[in-house]
Amino acid sequence: MLRVLIFILLPLFATGCLEEEESDDIVNDQGDSVSDPTLRLNGLWNGQLDQAGALRMLMYNGNVFGFDETIAFYGTVALDNDSATATMTLSGYSYTTSDTAANQFVAGGAPEDFTLSGLLYPTTTTDDTLVGDYDSDTAPGGFTLSNDGTWDTNSRLATLRGKWMSTGYELYLTEVGDELSFREVSVATPATGCTTRGTIRILNEEVNLYTVQLSERKNCPGFNVTNAPGYASVNANGELELFIRKEEELLYARYTSATATTDTTTDTTTDETTDETAETTE
Repeated sequence: MLRVLIFILLPLFATGCLEEEESDDIVNDQGDSVSDPTLRLNGLWNGQLDQAGALRMLMYNGNVFGFDETIAFYGTVALDNDSATATMTLSGYSYTTSDTAANQFVAGGAPEDFTLSGLLYPTTTTDDTLVGDYDSDTAPGGFTLSNDGTWDTNSRLATLRGKWMSTGYELYLTEVGDELSFREVSVATPATGCTTRGTIRILNEEVNLYTVQLSERKNCPGFNVTNAPGYASVNANGELELFIRKEEELLYARYTSATATTDTTTDTTTDETTDETAETTE
């Protein structure tokens, strides 16, 4: 009888263990499992398409946000460890609103498909350069990307707390418990009532990335939505960047600090961290 019980229960225990292991898998926004090698690409990248213009990219847990001078990108990335080749499958969206003075860009509409394939190699540090080619619905080309080196900067609520500015806009962040509540107002055209509100939380204290939940943006030139998830980071110039998505629309915004609260410590001796992807809204 004991032997019979063992044979009956053993598969159940094995199944339970497998389910527990799978529950710990990192998945991207699309629900696909992300391989460990792909996590090497996590970071903030600067580069160019066709050796022209400026391209800013965020890669995190298999997803990509990208913004250059004419197109915004969103999609997935995977790294093949055997060939050190990163493959990005991206949708490219034209800008519907482009305020270069305020550094606010909204993109959407019918997407163009892009596939980028690049070699990951070290220039000055490990895994800091991607170079390769791309194909799109309209034309092929080449690209280069360099990791900006800010990823290992610790995230702190104090780093973001305070007042931030861009031309025509003011962004206020105040600490409420374990998160920051924010409100952006238009000072250039206050009569329009353009305002944005939401919250920012620490994603992982050891890296330079925060989760953003944009609760509402209304009466603005573009991206008037509710419940849009995204990310925030601080770039090498000390500017606050927002990468936000709602379905087929993307928002990129950049601000300079108007208050002296920036904390750029890089001590990573933390006991507890929380590492999770931002909540997605399909």
